[in-house]
Amino acid sequence: MNSKILNVKHAEFKKKSLEASIKKHQSVIDDLKRSIKELLGTEDAANRDESDLTQQSVNTEQIQKANAIGDQVSFANDEMTLLNNMLPLIEDIHDQVTLGSVVVTDKMVFFVSASIEQFEVDGIELFGLSTESPIYQEMRGKKKGDLFSYKKHHYTIVDLF
Repeated sequence: MNSKILNVKHAEFKKKSLEASIKKHQSVIDDLKRSIKELLGTEDAANRDESDLTQQSVNTEQIQKANAIGDQVSFANDEMTLLNNMLPLIEDIHDQVTLGSVVVTDKMVFFVSASIEQFEVDGIELFGLSTESPIYQEMRGKKKGDLFSYKKHHYTIVDLF
């Protein structure tokens, strides 16, 4: 754990964390949409010669991949809505782990928001954590000083805001 986190202004850091989460999440959405366009662009070129059965098989595979990525985009858009809905209350300081909390443990720092994985704010590594994740289920409602475990790892909540 980076001890720098213990000296940040809580409300300001939470706001910066949410802004960084939104930016990173938008980048993921943009990459997914770009992948769909590339797949469908390739499909359009392939449709010019539909008499080739092999090419039709490739077209079907590309459409299936594009649909799967479309499902990921839909999920990511739902999470982006969640992140944007957090904006009005993000500077609230929490005394127990809930949506919008920054949870500083003896091992790492979590930001309870959406599944964003790792990102950095002011030189501090955070792990974006969805309220649907199993580790969140273990830490939900815990307070500063509480312990929780997940997959044989034990965590102590050093700070919470």
